Amino acid sequence: MQFKRNLRGELDLLGAAVAFSFVNLFVKLAGREFPGLFVSGIRFAIGVALALAVVIARRTRLERAFLPDVLLRGFFGALSMTSTYIAIGLTGPGRAALLSNTYPLFVTIFGALFFAEKPTRRIVGSLAFCLVGAVLVVRDGSGAKLAGDLLALAGSVFAGIAVNYVRRASKGGVDPFLLYLSPSLFGLPVLAFASLPSGPPGAASIFFLVAVGLGAFAAQALMARGYRSVSAGKGSIVFFLETGLTVLLGVLFAGEAFTARFGLGLVLIFAGVWYNRR
Repeated sequence: MQFKRNLRGELDLLGAAVAFSFVNLFVKLAGREFPGLFVSGIRFAIGVALALAVVIARRTRLERAFLPDVLLRGFFGALSMTSTYIAIGLTGPGRAALLSNTYPLFVTIFGALFFAEKPTRRIVGSLAFCLVGAVLVVRDGSGAKLAGDLLALAGSVFAGIAVNYVRRASKGGVDPFLLYLSPSLFGLPVLAFASLPSGPPGAASIFFLVAVGLGAFAAQALMARGYRSVSAGKGSIVFFLETGLTVLLGVLFAGEAFTARFGLGLVLIFAGVWYNRR
């Protein structure tokens, strides 16, 4: 029974990783006409509307003991999402996703320091494969903007903290839609500071903008449900697949370059995921 729960949890996380990959691509495509901060704010607005509707319909209740976890998940999650979305606009979906998805390292570090989750040798080995692969992809000579790289790395640190709170709250039975409502509410005020498009946006950009909100909502729900049965350190490694798929989508649809070093990095990332899954 426990094996089936773990397998179901890993499949949920895998589905979330795939969904996030397409969301990253949609952020870049929507960003051709919409400012990054505006895209982030719309995502939060859609997240509030959908998550709140589900929470009300299900009459979800929150135990007082998990309120700090939900609030802190929301605060750090909103910081991570906003930083990553702006970084995607400044660089590209693949590069920004790669840097922001180094967060499994910070999940493991913060989990060991503050959440009593000891990393196993398999998790450490998987991280080594994935991080070496990530470095190879970053060192591709693309000349991306430093500000975008720093924002993506900041998003990674914030995500490393947020995922541990997601894990602890999910393990305690907190509704996944409530866990997504929290960062959406914390992030919604960014709309007040976001610039509007310079001209009337095209239908394609509007489609991508809406797809960002809907896709992120589905991915976050799957992630929260998956962490009910999978540890934060092990589960977060699944999201290195998001990096590989996002970069591939960026090459196919957003004009990002594919080099031999980039290909070797992806191979190492997938090797790390496979080693973790065995």
